[in-house]
Parts: sequence; C-alpha cells; structure tokens
Amino acid sequence: MLKALVTRAALLLPFITTSVVAEPLVWQAQDAQREFIILGSIHAGEDDFYPLPNAFTSHWDSADALVVEANILKPSSAQLNPAVATTTEMLTETEKQSLAAIAKLAGLSSSPLLSSPPWLAAISLQMKMAEQAGLSPNRGVDITLLKRAQASQLPILELESVEKQLRLMEQLDDHGKNLLMVTVNEWDKMTNQLTCLISAWQAGDQTQLDSLFDESQYNDDTDAALIVDRNRDWATKLIEDPAFQRGKFLIVVGAMHLLGEEGLPELLKQKGFSINQLSQSKQVSCS
Repeated sequence: MLKALVTRAALLLPFITTSVVAEPLVWQAQDAQREFIILGSIHAGEDDFYPLPNAFTSHWDSADALVVEANILKPSSAQLNPAVATTTEMLTETEKQSLAAIAKLAGLSSSPLLSSPPWLAAISLQMKMAEQAGLSPNRGVDITLLKRAQASQLPILELESVEKQLRLMEQLDDHGKNLLMVTVNEWDKMTNQLTCLISAWQAGDQTQLDSLFDESQYNDDTDAALIVDRNRDWATKLIEDPAFQRGKFLIVVGAMHLLGEEGLPELLKQKGFSINQLSQSKQVSCS
C-alpha cells in the first residue's frame, strides 16, 4: 500500500538495458552496535527484477532479521472504517465523469471505485496500471524477500503494521482525494513515466529518481503523510526500539523512502550513523 507502493515505485516498466554493471540502491548504515543494510524496493515486479543486488543478498546468512514496512504475510484483522467518506461523496459530478473515463481506460468498473474511499480508489487504479504494464504484486521485491525469510526462518520485524498503514490512509485530510484526482488527471503522464522509473531503479540512478520524485503532483500534506513523516518515524524506531539495539538487520523499504535530506539514510546519518552506498549505480536517460 501507500505512496511508495503505488505512486512512484510500483508502477514501473523496463525499457533501457544497461551494458555496464548497475543495480538498485543498497545502503549501509552503521554505528558501534548495529548494522543496517538497506535496499530500496519496488512493491510490484516482474522476473527481470531478479536476482537482487549481491550487495544486499550477500548479507542474508549473517543477518539477525529482515525488516519490512509491514509484514503482509502475517494475518491481520484490519478493516476499513465505514464512517470514512466514499469517493462518490467527495467528488463533484465533473470529477466523477473524469474518473469514469479513466476507469474505462483501465478496464475497471467505476461503481466499486465510487463506493470506496478515495485513497483506495486511487490504489485500485494504480495497481491496474501496473498490471497493464506487466507487473505483479506477487513478484514485488518486498513479498519475495518476505517469503524467503519465512522459508529460511529468518526473523521478520516491522516498521509499522498493516493496520497502521490503513489508519494512515483513512486519516488523510481529504480521505485521499488528492491522491485519486492526481491519478485521474495525470494518467497519461504517470503511464509514460513508468519506463523511466523502473530504469532509474534498476540502475540505482539517484539523480533520475530524485527528479521523478520532485515531479510529484501531490500536495504537500499528502507527501508529508505518506513519505516524510513515515521516514522520520522509521528512523526513530530503528534508533530507539530495543529490537534494533544490536546486530545486523536487512531493511527493505520503497525506493523513494531513501532519497534526499528526508530519506532514511540521511536521517540515520544525522543521528550519528556512518552511511555508505554498497551498490553500483549508473545514470540513465529517459525519453
């Protein structure tokens, strides 16, 4: 779920083949007692995403735990709050017509979207875009690593729960209308950006990823709720939670959570961790 899952990372399609060694971003954050190996992930994927960088997987056997945003393999009783406004309640008639047109383009019925909260309607549309691009949630980086950890009995730790993610979306000031209408109004642009996003991710091109991140049309409140505030919460948890006080931890979070001054590596650096990039990057050009 959430922005990292559906809006700048999951909706991706490869179009550039690099001829030199390049790989998704992997960072090392280390202090006297702890080592965090951090991989920027894509939450929906395809076979071409694998194998994952050796800079990350080579630490698997020596790791004390895999750390994820939320363990989606764990049973959850989280349910939608029926009191949250639906899309049909939040949109004007003109906006509903625009939504219906995009839903048709995506091959979806508009009725379930209208009866869902706006944030969920946005996710439904964006995941359909990913599906049309040939991506599958079942081939996403996070779930692939979760299944591997489960099979090898590597402990799994969460930075937040599925229920917390659900409450976060429901507590957006506009119930996710901004998220939905940007998806509707920028559908063609988002679709055209898919190839660039995946190419930048596969090559670990921070400059290109930063550029794509800055092109977001979401308002500041949405960006803060889905990216910045969560990064700060995660950094605090990694530093203060007793579960992370000693050992080596493999961390996988959406790639857009690793960028800029509010990215997880920089926030850890500000708290005294030494930060090193372990992966090899290459710049890509996007048309």
